[in-house]
Amino acid sequence: MGEDRKKVRWLRVTGALLLGVLLLAALLPSTGGIIAGSAPNPEMRRWGPFLVFPSAFFGVIATITILTTCTVFGILRRNNCEFIGWALFGLVVFVMIFA
Repeated sequence: MGEDRKKVRWLRVTGALLLGVLLLAALLPSTGGIIAGSAPNPEMRRWGPFLVFPSAFFGVIATITILTTCTVFGILRRNNCEFIGWALFGLVVFVMIFA
């Protein structure tokens, strides 16, 4: 019985991590892209071939990292951080769909 519960817990951790990576893949393109020439907006910064808005880029990275970490921590420790993490995941997906 204990082995099955551990297996289910690791499946939930894998699902949370996969969802975090998918959200990063969905949200990072909105922070900039590969644009030739000078920056069309003075707030954009060039990092190699990429032009990005630094505040949006680091904001997306930080948000997804924090909610993924909260979810995984809650799953592994079996506490309320898991519920908070899943709620934040749902909020990000809701805003991404309807914004």
